[in-house]
Amino acid sequence: MRKAVQILIDSRILGRALLVGVTLEVTLMAASHVRPLLQVHYALFGCMMIAGTASLLYARDLARGYGMGALGGLVIGAACGLAAVGTANWLGDQPERFIPYGVMICALVGAIGGLFGQYAAWIREFIATLR
Repeated sequence: MRKAVQILIDSRILGRALLVGVTLEVTLMAASHVRPLLQVHYALFGCMMIAGTASLLYARDLARGYGMGALGGLVIGAACGLAAVGTANWLGDQPERFIPYGVMICALVGAIGGLFGQYAAWIREFIATLR
């Protein structure tokens, strides 16, 4: 079982992407707690953008196919969404009913970011063949 998970997900790349994504999510939620204008205008978009970008970077570094990129992106997006919604709840900014929706939206955006990351890896490989 453990070997199957190691084949699907590279834990070193996943750890780096999770570290960056979760750190930026917590920072965004803390900043939006201090400055409520950020929460009103940028919190949801920023949360999705961070989850998608972290997933894109993971899949681009992994470069092992669309399925594996989307799976890793799904994991990263869900972790980023959980960190963002958990931080917002801990600070008292969001009611508890947003927990499942925030995590689901970030997981979906993460999976899509993983697909785009694999596409970016494919483009990088194609450009390398032209040189």
